[in-house]
Amino acid sequence: MVFGFGKIGIGKVIAFLVLIIVLIQIWHIGMLTKHERMTLPNNQKNEGQHGKVRLLISKIENAHVLDSSGSYNIITDIFCHEDSSPTLQNDVTLVSQTSSNNLDDVIALSERWDGAISISVFTHFKDLQFAMDKLLHLHLCFPKIQNRVHFHLVYPLDNDISLDELKHNFASSNCENSMKTFHHQNYEIEGIEYPHNLLRNTAVKFCKTSYVFLIDIDMLPNKYLRREFNTFVQSFKNDSVVFVVPSFESKDDAVIPTDRTQLLRNWRLKKIRPFYFDVCQKCQRPTDYDQWQFLPDSSHLNIAYFVQREDAYEPFYIAKKDFPLYDERFKQYGYNRISQVCEMNIAGYNFGVLNNAFLIHKGFKYRDGFHKNKEIENNRNRDLFQQFKRELRTKYPNSKRSC
Repeated sequence: MVFGFGKIGIGKVIAFLVLIIVLIQIWHIGMLTKHERMTLPNNQKNEGQHGKVRLLISKIENAHVLDSSGSYNIITDIFCHEDSSPTLQNDVTLVSQTSSNNLDDVIALSERWDGAISISVFTHFKDLQFAMDKLLHLHLCFPKIQNRVHFHLVYPLDNDISLDELKHNFASSNCENSMKTFHHQNYEIEGIEYPHNLLRNTAVKFCKTSYVFLIDIDMLPNKYLRREFNTFVQSFKNDSVVFVVPSFESKDDAVIPTDRTQLLRNWRLKKIRPFYFDVCQKCQRPTDYDQWQFLPDSSHLNIAYFVQREDAYEPFYIAKKDFPLYDERFKQYGYNRISQVCEMNIAGYNFGVLNNAFLIHKGFKYRDGFHKNKEIENNRNRDLFQQFKRELRTKYPNSKRSC
């Protein structure tokens, strides 16, 4: 039998044999059992999960960033990820803050908002394990959260956090099952004050966009607000304007509207009403809901009208990132947002109400639905607010506006 090796050449024969061996190996891998092939992704997932745990522990061990009072440790961007969605410098980041028990609300936010989201999470020594497990679960199991949400952790410096215990007690994230929600409420953590304004400032400071949109964690904006705002703001040149987004609250069983037409229909059906309608009407009244309700239809986002700041006004708004930050002395309930809007007014900012933008709080709010110490905290912060206003006169000596 003649193979003709002399004509082909020994080098080509060797190359042919190597190719045959490679093909046999590929065929062998393809013949793995179903169980073996399913195990590979799980191993990769587990390794990824362990890597995230190690990263979290390392971040906590090496956390040296303190707030201005020296009372809280701050760990920024705990997963160190890069957004997969493009972020424009002239873009807007959704900003909020929460305790661990409300972290589930981030799921709906990441579905509704298609850009960057910055969330500050408050925790403490009794809560840290749950908070870490919950954050890891959300990050691993929800791709939009993984790609869009930057989490920042804030906890009291004097808390005794056992890192050794934390290292051994991380729960394995099963994405087919949701984690149980923690039972504590924001204002009911005995002996630990909830630092709203520190959390807000932390989430704002680490945004990478020119604009920020500060909301409560249990609110949802209309569906295409980011895209429409980015188009609108390209030709808007006045940096002293903040863009007020009218806020509403919706019945628990009502479908959250995606656009203004749906909102107005639900408003007529009394499934939706202005935010804080029962709790504090003057807190939102200057937005002028009657005027907003009867605006002519428009296909473009724009400023419909300007409003004057009044006593206790606390709108939700989009603003340039360099606006006056929140006074971090205000904790627990009362005056934490009112004080900041007060300073915005004295600093010369004007409040323009957007026509096609809105926020929806999930559930009606009632006066009797707050925690037991609400009035005590409110009275204490009212006194602080009076001091704060005196300080503003010194800070803005040439301002002709009052608060």
